[in-house]
Amino acid sequence: MFSKPDNWRMYRKQFFEQCNFVGMQALPVVAIISLFLGMVMTLQAAYMLNNPIVPKSVIATVVRDSMLLEIAPTGISAILAGIVGFKITSEIGYMRLYEQIDAMEMMGVQSLNYIVLPRIAAAMLTIPCLIIFALTLSMFGGYVVAVFSSRVPIDYYLTGLITNFKPYEVLVAAVKTITFSFVISSVACYLGYYFNGSSVELSRTSTRSVTLNCVLILALDYIITSYML
Repeated sequence: MFSKPDNWRMYRKQFFEQCNFVGMQALPVVAIISLFLGMVMTLQAAYMLNNPIVPKSVIATVVRDSMLLEIAPTGISAILAGIVGFKITSEIGYMRLYEQIDAMEMMGVQSLNYIVLPRIAAAMLTIPCLIIFALTLSMFGGYVVAVFSSRVPIDYYLTGLITNFKPYEVLVAAVKTITFSFVISSVACYLGYYFNGSSVELSRTSTRSVTLNCVLILALDYIITSYML
């Protein structure tokens, strides 16, 4: 897969097409989910911390840490596993089903390099960007709740976002995001590239790709969290 591309122009074209698919096409779904997750998390935190002893700024701190450490990297990655993983497996499996990969190899094209590597590289570039965007938008969703609701004063919310901030948490989120990006793309590419069966089996394989990705994401999430926190 990591061999030198035969045609850099076609490789770049394939890479940017995959960046467009993984990034731009998944952007609206990620934006909507992130915005409402931030709003709901803020309301739930305000409900659970409805105690005169607890400062109102703690609500924003809880929302920030929850989104940064768990919900944004793990939750959005699980959603992308359903969107991106299913599509990649179906796309490559379709090429295998109709012998397009065999035709490439007969023409001397390195199919693994041309098909798999651009998808994994595009996923590892665009998925972290989507996670950063999701995290930012979720914080904005909490700000919207603070503006239109009396449960969380705006000043307290803004203060809580920067109170006791630990840059190490960003490193943990980055490790999770990069790991999940590789898992989503590599599992989907593997199941699609080595697919063997009919069109009905292709649908089942694509569904199995989503399931396997979600299980691996949760397992790796536990391992990374236990070692880094």
